[in-house]
Amino acid sequence: MAIAARLIEPLGIAIGRVFRPPELDLVMLRTTGDGLFQWVPRGLSDRQTAIDLVQVVSEADLETIVLADILARRPGNAALRALVAQAAPGALAAQVEEMPLSAQHGGEPIPDPNLSNAFAPGLQRNVRPHLAKLDLMVWVERLMQVKNRVCRIEISGRATGTGFLVGPEAVLTNWHVVEKAHAAGTLGTSKCRFDYVRLPDGTRRPGVEVGLHADGLVDWAPYGAAEATDHPDDPPPTQDELDYALLRLADAAGEHPVDGGRRGWLTLAATPFPLAADDPLLIVQHPDGAPMKLAMDTQAVIGLNANGTRVRYRTNTEPGSSGSPCFSMEWDLVALHHYGEVARFNQGVPIDLIGRRIRTGRNAALLGP
Repeated sequence: MAIAARLIEPLGIAIGRVFRPPELDLVMLRTTGDGLFQWVPRGLSDRQTAIDLVQVVSEADLETIVLADILARRPGNAALRALVAQAAPGALAAQVEEMPLSAQHGGEPIPDPNLSNAFAPGLQRNVRPHLAKLDLMVWVERLMQVKNRVCRIEISGRATGTGFLVGPEAVLTNWHVVEKAHAAGTLGTSKCRFDYVRLPDGTRRPGVEVGLHADGLVDWAPYGAAEATDHPDDPPPTQDELDYALLRLADAAGEHPVDGGRRGWLTLAATPFPLAADDPLLIVQHPDGAPMKLAMDTQAVIGLNANGTRVRYRTNTEPGSSGSPCFSMEWDLVALHHYGEVARFNQGVPIDLIGRRIRTGRNAALLGP
């Protein structure tokens, strides 16, 4: 049953607000086997692309499966869910297997090799010829260590971002994740939720909540003034505008036993990590407050901004991903994700800039060795 004409535009606008074309491309590959631009013209705005897509999937009687996949990627977006409920109620009940891994190459999604659609393409171009081979068990072991150290930031019971342990009782996230709560005096309601993941049987592990110490916010640096506008480089952020917040926990979560060992923490390097153009970049995140996910792009890095205070990349993120750790393919911590320029790039703060600033300040003892 086609979508009512009056709902085409508002539904398209709602989708265009939270989806970029590369992710819509992955939606269409999963559900139809054809890429986004086999359905709609190139060169349109994100908003018009989404409106046109809603129109064509409605005309093709594909709205149920396409909108079900879209909802599965933004499970916490109540406004989008309400519009889908009007436009295609069947999409609410459709079962879509949620993917914990978002794989990309050069900013373009890699099709899921386990697609249920028999007409969908198989996995292609998943590595570059010169991409380093990895020792499987070493890589997986490091992944599991990272998984234990990443948390969802919750303020007054609401998911607001991602963070990660950098010491036994210290969590790093973005300043803009906690800024409003700090100003309102509600930061004390914050919780860091570890181990919030989706299990193989489809259920969710609720994870472990750890509250903040009485001195919860121990260090921070603002974002650049221009980063609150559509022109983040005018002027570029300075060496003091690193958009981070160092939170102190009420308990030493890094010392907690987990998976047969200690939870541990990530180390903030004091020297720059050598990132070259087109290097891979991995981001472990809680996008839109969802269970922990891994986004991977094997040709991700674009480069540094003009004064070296930001690194830019193509790896996908979403609202709720602010404060996520960014890694090399070998799990070296390289940046703190903090910003996305719609349809152009995502960017993070090089971790060595933050590491040097904290280690030379009065809170250095909170960091792990």
